[in-house]
Amino acid sequence: MTRKLSFSFISLAAVIGLLAGCAPAAAPPASPKQPAQAPAGAPTAPAAGAPQATPKPAAEQSRYGGTLTTTSRLAVPHFDMHQDTTIAMQLPLTSAYSMLVQNDPKDEDKVIGDLANKWDVSPDSLTYTFRLHEGVKFHDGASLTSADVKFNLDRIIFPPTGMLSARKELYRAVDKIEAPDPLTVKITLKSPQASFLQLMALPFNYVFAPEVIKRKGDMKRDVMGSGPFKFQSYTEGVSFKVVKNPSYFMKGRPYLDGITFYIVLDEMSRISALRTKQVLLLPLAAELTAIQAKALKEAEPKLIVQDRTQTSMTSFIPNTQVAPWSDVRVRKAVSTLLDREAGGKVVRAGSHFPGYGYVLPGSPWALPEKELMSMPGFRKPKDQDVAEAKKLLADAGFAQGFKTAIMTSSSIHAKEAAEFSKDQLTKLGVTAEVQVLELTVSKERLFKGAFEAAVFADASGHDDPDVILGEYYLTGTAKNYGKWSSPRFDQLYQLQSAMLDAAKRKESLWEMQRIIHSEAPRSVITWGGRRAVWWPGFRDWSPGKSVYTNHKFEDVWIAR
Repeated sequence: MTRKLSFSFISLAAVIGLLAGCAPAAAPPASPKQPAQAPAGAPTAPAAGAPQATPKPAAEQSRYGGTLTTTSRLAVPHFDMHQDTTIAMQLPLTSAYSMLVQNDPKDEDKVIGDLANKWDVSPDSLTYTFRLHEGVKFHDGASLTSADVKFNLDRIIFPPTGMLSARKELYRAVDKIEAPDPLTVKITLKSPQASFLQLMALPFNYVFAPEVIKRKGDMKRDVMGSGPFKFQSYTEGVSFKVVKNPSYFMKGRPYLDGITFYIVLDEMSRISALRTKQVLLLPLAAELTAIQAKALKEAEPKLIVQDRTQTSMTSFIPNTQVAPWSDVRVRKAVSTLLDREAGGKVVRAGSHFPGYGYVLPGSPWALPEKELMSMPGFRKPKDQDVAEAKKLLADAGFAQGFKTAIMTSSSIHAKEAAEFSKDQLTKLGVTAEVQVLELTVSKERLFKGAFEAAVFADASGHDDPDVILGEYYLTGTAKNYGKWSSPRFDQLYQLQSAMLDAAKRKESLWEMQRIIHSEAPRSVITWGGRRAVWWPGFRDWSPGKSVYTNHKFEDVWIAR
């Protein structure tokens, strides 16, 4: 039987009081890669290299017990991840669910099995046949079969009328999904897709218990999966708790007794909770600046601090269906005007990186540095760009500027980027009012296109271009908030997605990025840089390349 969630309205003061008053009982005291040159000022890997899991002495063995305590910085809007994109629900929910396949937490470019223990691909790369583990149970004891996996994948890829599927457009290549026997899932594609397995491993494709959805219509107020941890309780504005699933199909896992995610909206309260050892981990989603992380390390030398460049961006997003943003000249004027270098210094005290390009700079799929940095909007110095932006706006009939509203969310970096954009627009005579809305409200308005312009922070589950370009620019995708549509871009997306030759694929991807630049449906202000901080007793975990990854916690443990 599905456990009911406990909803109650408790103030932020109560959250802070909770953290200050009692430590959680179990908290301890302590896509293809090739060399590429990143544009100047663009994010590159930290000097120390990719983050590594906390080392352990050679004689030390993984051990059972203890509760991981961590924080989430955002209110949870609901629990149906198929219908949303926010880290606010993904962070606490992931440990309760399984997927068909997943990214290897030690190498996120590698796809490994989750519910599937093996799979075959047909010689024409059109049919994927997955074999499931035997004996998998949902947390209520019901058996999980291939029919349940099919139900969930159909819901994501071929959603019922009236349901928002946040990522369905990424799976345009899928023709049909079958469950020929209780342990086999067969997926047939219309055309080959180089990134298909990576798309299937995106950390949102949870397998929900279909019976709950059939009874209630969605999973917005229920948690029922087959993951390493079971839902225990949720108190709105305070915490989300899970406990060990003793019937987990991966024998010997998890090590932890449970996880408590404290919902702490205030930045300094999160830092205080870590310093006083009331929480063991501040994840990438905690929004620490480099300055704050350095100060923490200086105050508490035993803390482990790891930086990561991130598959996330904060962008200026015009609504292409609303005047004056429906005029490409107006959109290009803003894209040309924005000083990405300055934005990289302003947002989160310089902890993010200048927003050069349309895929993560340094990616093997990015435009060549020489071409990219010669494009309007990216050139240095900015004098030529400012003059060109003014001419574009005058040609559109707005020589004296205009008034507009910039919607943004309560996320710290989004608010800072919105204020930065407002200041930048004054150079064109444009007067902007920044409207800060709670995350759930702003996301709802973004999905509906109910805004003039927005500044918003988005993260992708992987840096493959099928994900990063598909999510934000394909016609009809949920994160294409401004409702931009380019038939040529869509055509190229389909072509490159089916190309198994990386060199040929790159040519199409470069043309796609040039189209984005010419029509300016989204102007990246900054690319994300984030850091995770934890006490050394937390073992066998490292932050993922995406803010969404490495949240299952099935292999981590607490040393004593």
